[in-house]
Amino acid sequence: MENFKPLYALAVKYQTLLGYGALSLVAAVGENLFSSIVYKCPCNSWSHTYGLVFLLVPALLLFLLGFVLNIPLWKQVTGCCSTLAFERGLRYWCGKRLICFYIFLQVTFLSALPPLTWIALALLKVDFYECIVSGLPLDYIKGRFCGSNDVCIKELLLIPCASSVKLNLSKVELEHILGNIRAESQVLGWCIIASVLLIAVFVTCISRCQSPVGHLQLMFWKTYIENEQKFFDQDSKQHAAKLAERNVKSFFDQETQEKFSTPENKDWSSISTANTWDKKKTYYTSLHKFIERKDDYHTASTRSVLPPAEVNFTTSAF
Repeated sequence: MENFKPLYALAVKYQTLLGYGALSLVAAVGENLFSSIVYKCPCNSWSHTYGLVFLLVPALLLFLLGFVLNIPLWKQVTGCCSTLAFERGLRYWCGKRLICFYIFLQVTFLSALPPLTWIALALLKVDFYECIVSGLPLDYIKGRFCGSNDVCIKELLLIPCASSVKLNLSKVELEHILGNIRAESQVLGWCIIASVLLIAVFVTCISRCQSPVGHLQLMFWKTYIENEQKFFDQDSKQHAAKLAERNVKSFFDQETQEKFSTPENKDWSSISTANTWDKKKTYYTSLHKFIERKDDYHTASTRSVLPPAEVNFTTSAF
C-alpha cells in the first residue's frame, strides 16, 4: 500500500481536474457506444428531433453533472439563504455575489468541457449531424445540398438510411451529398475543439497575468492550501470524535460532562466564505485571515471588537 500513497496524494491534489477529465472520458466512450449500438436514425419526420435529442440531451446531462460534482460551488452556496447570512447586510452580499459570480463562471467553463467533448466527437463522426440536417423541413437546407435536383429534394430525408433503403439517386449523387454533409459536420467539430482550446489558453493567460502574486508565491499559496486542508480534515475528525464520545457518554451515564470547547457558529461562517486577496496584508485563506485577525483582536489594547471577517477568496480550501 505504501507504493500507492504518492498516486493517492496526486489524485487528492488534482481531484477536480481528474473529475472533469473522467467526465470527458465518459463522454467520449459514451458517444462511441451510443452512435454504434443505440443510435439509429428513423429517416422520417422525426429525424431532426431524434438527432438533436441524441446530440444535445446527453451534453446537457454532462453539463449538469459537472455542476453537481463541483465542490467549490456548493461550498459557496451552502447556508447562503440562512437568517445569519442575511443579517450581514448589503455590503457583504454585494461582495459575496461578485465572488460567487466569478466562481460560477469558472465552474461553467469547467463543466462545459465534457458536453463539448461529446458534441465535438459526435460531429466528427457525422451520424447525428447527418440525421439532423436531412430531417430539417427547410427549403434552404434542401436547396443547399440538392440544388435543383428534384429527386434529391424528395429523398433527402432517406439519405441516412441509404444502406437499407433503395434510393433513386445515383451513387455519384449520393456520395456528393453525403460528402458535403460530412464536411460540414467535421468542420463544425474541429471548430468547437479549436474554440475550446483558444478560450482555455486565453483564460489561463488572463488569470496568470492578473495573479496578485508572483509564480513562486503562487506555488507556496497552493502548497499552503493543500496542507491547511489536510490538517483541517485530520483535526476536525479528531475533534468531532471527541465531542461525539463526550455526548454519548453523557447520555448513557446520565452525568454532566466537563465543558467542551468548540468553534461558534459565527466562526464557522467566517472561515467558510470566499476570500479575496488583500494587498495590505497576506492572507492565503479565509481561515488564515480569521486566525490573524483574531490574534490582532487579543493583542491590540485599543481594539474593542473583532474586525469583520467577510473574506472572499476563490481558491479557499473550505
